[in-house]
Amino acid sequence: MPITLNHIGVAVKDLPALQKLFGLLGLTITATESVPEQGVKTHFLPLPVQPASIELLEVTDPTGTVAGFIAKRGPGIHHLSFTVERGELDPLMSTLKAEGYRFTYEHPRSGAHNMRINFIHPSTAGGMLIELMEPAQDPEQPGAYRSDNAGATSGSGV
Repeated sequence: MPITLNHIGVAVKDLPALQKLFGLLGLTITATESVPEQGVKTHFLPLPVQPASIELLEVTDPTGTVAGFIAKRGPGIHHLSFTVERGELDPLMSTLKAEGYRFTYEHPRSGAHNMRINFIHPSTAGGMLIELMEPAQDPEQPGAYRSDNAGATSGSGV
């Protein structure tokens, strides 16, 4: 039986702040629904239909950032990751910085699948670590990330 991702639920304290952030990332709320039985109001931001993966982050360096995350918070969801087109990461980072968002790194770094990556710091993203990534080279070159994951190697950029 095939399984598909339906949604990712994010508990929020400041909805307007997250609406602003996701709006800057090109995502807007298209549906809102009260669910009194659960004591919440849900707000849905549809994602473009693209192949996606669940990335399991196995620690190989006990002093690395993921090891620190597990030590502090325990295992679980570490980050959300969004891909931008080649050449869009640096301008998007500039826009977000101008709006007051902090990044983990001053400049993008190398990540898995030959991607350039950076993370919006959770302190300015509603407690979520949000990864932004862009292809570092032409997707037809060997080892480059392709949306169908063919030819991709595993490993985390974090």
